[in-house]
Amino acid sequence: MKTVVLLEQADKVLQAMQPKRKAAIIEKVKAYARGERVDIKKLQGEDLYRIRVGQDRVIIDDQGQIVLVVGAGPRGSIYRE
Repeated sequence: MKTVVLLEQADKVLQAMQPKRKAAIIEKVKAYARGERVDIKKLQGEDLYRIRVGQDRVIIDDQGQIVLVVGAGPRGSIYRE
């Protein structure tokens, strides 16, 4: 199993979310870290990936044994950072 690490910015956004949305995002990232199938795609022009969780998106950097959560948020605005 991979280790999940949240960047400060991503943690701040997750803390502001509704508890149900936050729990769904955390569970989906942990499922990816366990090796389960999730809806994931590589972002164009970057070494980052996005995981789809309902209407939300999570931007991650998979560094082998560490999954770094870079950002999370609604699907339209998360890519503008």
